[in-house]
Amino acid sequence: MKLYLVFLAIPFFTVSNASDIPDLFNILITQGSKECLAEAQDLVKKLKETKNQHDAEFGNIDILYNRKLMISLIDNFKSISSFIKSSNCSTSIFIKYFLDGAVFIGDQIYGEAFICLSEEDLEPKFTECANSMVPKDSEVLDYLKPVSFCVASKIQCSKEDQKALIVAVHAGVDLFEMFSNGKEILEKIEKNQMKLEFQPEKYAHLLS
Repeated sequence: MKLYLVFLAIPFFTVSNASDIPDLFNILITQGSKECLAEAQDLVKKLKETKNQHDAEFGNIDILYNRKLMISLIDNFKSISSFIKSSNCSTSIFIKYFLDGAVFIGDQIYGEAFICLSEEDLEPKFTECANSMVPKDSEVLDYLKPVSFCVASKIQCSKEDQKALIVAVHAGVDLFEMFSNGKEILEKIEKNQMKLEFQPEKYAHLLS
C-alpha cells in the first residue's frame, strides 16, 4: 500500500488524478440561482486552472512522493477554499467541504509524517491486513478504516505518524461516502436540512 491508497477513497480529489476535479464537480452544478451558478462556475474555473497547472506532473504515480509539489497543490486548494467565505450556495458549500477535506488529508500525509511514511514499504503490510480483515468478495473500501489501524500498527513510525495515516484514511473514506451521495446532500443543504462543514476535530480521538 503506497501513499496513493490513502487517497483511494476520494478518487475525484486524489492528487494522482487531479484532472477529474472540475469535471466531477460540474456534474453537481445543475440548478440554482444565477448568482449561485455564477459562483460555482467561478470555482470550477479556479479548479481547472489548478488542473492545468499540475496536469503535466501527475502522469506518474511517483509524483506523490514529491513533497514540495504536493504541498504546492495543497496550497492551491487552500487558496480556492479561502475564496469561499460565507456563501449560501449549496454547490459552493459542497465544494468547500471537499477542498477543506482534501487539504486536511494532504496536511496529514505531507506534514511531519511524510518523512517516515515515505520510507515505509506499506504494500505488503496492507495486503496482509486486508487479507485477514476483508471478507471474500467484499469491497476493500468498506473495510479501509479498520485496515488502516492494522497497517499503522505494523509500521516503524512514531505514534503521531501512525495517527496521521489513520486519520487521512478515515477522512478520505468519509469524503468518498459524502460525494457518493452528492445530489442528496445538495438537496438537503438547499432545504436547510443540513449544515455541511468539514470538521477536523472529528478525527482527533483516533489512536489517542
